[in-house]
Amino acid sequence: MSDTPPSHCPNCDHRLAPWDHYCSQCGQHAQNHPPTLWEFVHEWIAHYVAAEGVLWKSLWGLMARPGFLTLEYLAGRRRRYVLPLRLVLTLGLVFFLLLKLSVSPTDMVQLDPKERAAIEADAPWSAASGPVPSVPPKPAASAIQAARAASAASEPIEADEPQARFDGTPAWMQERAQRVWEHYRKEPEAFNKKLWASVMGMAPYAVLASIPFYAGLLALVTWGRRRTYGEHFVFAMHLHAFWYGCLLLALIPSAVVGFGVWAWSNLYPLIALRRVYGGRWPTVLLRATVLVVLHWILLGLGMLTVLALGAMSA
Repeated sequence: MSDTPPSHCPNCDHRLAPWDHYCSQCGQHAQNHPPTLWEFVHEWIAHYVAAEGVLWKSLWGLMARPGFLTLEYLAGRRRRYVLPLRLVLTLGLVFFLLLKLSVSPTDMVQLDPKERAAIEADAPWSAASGPVPSVPPKPAASAIQAARAASAASEPIEADEPQARFDGTPAWMQERAQRVWEHYRKEPEAFNKKLWASVMGMAPYAVLASIPFYAGLLALVTWGRRRTYGEHFVFAMHLHAFWYGCLLLALIPSAVVGFGVWAWSNLYPLIALRRVYGGRWPTVLLRATVLVVLHWILLGLGMLTVLALGAMSA
């Protein structure tokens, strides 16, 4: 590779001076060479940690000052802090990575002998269950009762239909649900491991997809506060980034830290709502209560969806 400075920007073809390190037209670095790992590390440290301290200022403003980053962003002071989408993605990535490293799928899905025996004894229609054991009839009190008992014993015992367990599901799902159940019944630990892996793979995307719905709930409970959907979305991203930060702190094995995180995670949204949206405390508490109820419904539907998709793909 030649050390001669390029005469034109490789991105937009703008003319460069010999002393230009960046293009004045598009902002791209003037030198075009294969990147190295050290360059990526240096860029991250220089931009977020060392040079401007953007990362630390953002984390402090996020975790210790409810609503502060949202108000700063809406006021136009955006280059001082990490952008909300990048913040929630970064903290979410770190949390799920540490969760995978700290929690073993084997520890989550192991069954004790009683649970395994209960599973193997279930689903009488399965061939693996073996023949249904015959029960000796009780002595008949009369000839008629004896004849009835003999007639009943001579009739073949039919196994329950597989669809009986899934009568509440749509017809197009019954066959797939039956296959999933049979897979779980035959190999419960292997099934649970695959289910855990599928859920862990989908969980980050499910949380990210829930943020726009949460912004919609904010717009609903703060009706009349003259905020646009985009402003609600910024608040929702910052709040979800804060919750990721709390989950990261909750991984610390300390009862004191755990209680502190729990208490602050419940108090923080109330203060943030009041600072960003205003209003008196009774109104804020009412809005927060409605928001919590709707949010838990949203989370419940999301968890059921993720579990259903995970089970179907396991």
